[in-house]
Amino acid sequence: MPKLPLSKSIALRTLILNEVSRLLGNGCACIPELPDAEDIEGLQRGLEAFRRMTEGASGSHCVHIGEGGAPLRFFTALAASTPGVDITVSAGKSLRRRPLALLLDALRGAGADIRCLRREGYPPLRIIGTTPDPGPISINPGVSSQFVSALMMVAPLWADGLRLGFEGSPAVSAPYLHMTGEVMRAFGGTMRMANDGITVEGGKCHAPARFEIESDWSAASYLYEIALLLPGREIHIDRLTPPQDSLQGDARCAGIFHIAGVDTEWHPDGSATLRCDASVRDSAASSQAPLELDMGGTPDLVPALAVGFCLAGIRFRLTGVSHLRYKESDRLQSLACELEKIGFMADAGTDTLSWTGRRCPTGENETIDTWRDHRIAMAFAPAAIRLPYVAVDDTRVTAKSWPAYWETLEGLGFRLRRFGHGASITFSKK
Repeated sequence: MPKLPLSKSIALRTLILNEVSRLLGNGCACIPELPDAEDIEGLQRGLEAFRRMTEGASGSHCVHIGEGGAPLRFFTALAASTPGVDITVSAGKSLRRRPLALLLDALRGAGADIRCLRREGYPPLRIIGTTPDPGPISINPGVSSQFVSALMMVAPLWADGLRLGFEGSPAVSAPYLHMTGEVMRAFGGTMRMANDGITVEGGKCHAPARFEIESDWSAASYLYEIALLLPGREIHIDRLTPPQDSLQGDARCAGIFHIAGVDTEWHPDGSATLRCDASVRDSAASSQAPLELDMGGTPDLVPALAVGFCLAGIRFRLTGVSHLRYKESDRLQSLACELEKIGFMADAGTDTLSWTGRRCPTGENETIDTWRDHRIAMAFAPAAIRLPYVAVDDTRVTAKSWPAYWETLEGLGFRLRRFGHGASITFSKK
């Protein structure tokens, strides 16, 4: 029975809020289990150095945060809001190209001392901790919800809290802001969230005795993709929180795949069973009208949906996805390029990704370029169900969020033949 990784989005927020609670003298929550993921390891490296400094270690420290955008953004806000901290934070190659300037500007506007050591707006950074004491500050929430979440979580350390106004584009990935708010409330935080901004009360963060982390709904999307391509076969998942009880916006995954024919059966022991009804799926595929979905709040579902729907013959138009260009790869470009390799002509627009049913010839011996992006690798591997094989250039990238992904596939009947860092993947329905 496949076991999903735990939600790294929830875990990252819990780790930051545990530190905020500790700094306020309110202890730390017991976390029974953390995700096995590179993003978690990167943040933990930063927090180990951070604790040494807050417990009296002198001098400047250095830490390599890895490739995780959320760990870098959350840790930067925490370190900048803590007097006595002097730390240089470096990051992986792809993360050094991802946007950070809006968060740095907001923190500097609150009085933070953050210095970009190579190029303004990008890591590596030298952070000298202070006690921010801002008046109202503003940020454009249309690039990354992580900027807003970072400010929200450290605001209890600020004497007067946070009065953050939104300007420019509407907030992207709004469910992640609500996740941040719910985890903060579990830690005793007090806030007001509205469409035009967020207010957080200073001094309010008190860790609960225990905090358990849900399984990751973003990871579940790849098992739903597999179920979509294997009608009639049951896929059992060890533990999955029902959408109505989940903190994760990506729990929307169950409802979207239900439209395409994948039903979810929930069991009393917390497990779930996925099963695709071929007649429903084929009906969706026979429609000439594309399935239109606004993915602005749940962008991490897009890779599994785009690849799965193409392979199932379901036309689609996904909107609200412009911010996918700022992920581990430009996911609109990477999805369109790799879909063409397996025979599908998808169109990547400014804020859309669509497939109208156009097909194209496939080349011989094509290899899927993962673009150093874990979600591209995980979304394309199930294509082996429909193709003679799928080759991916680098299997290591899934360690960012799901190190056991390939072993999970093998448990479902996929076979991997390794070459260098990549693998050739086949699947037998027998």
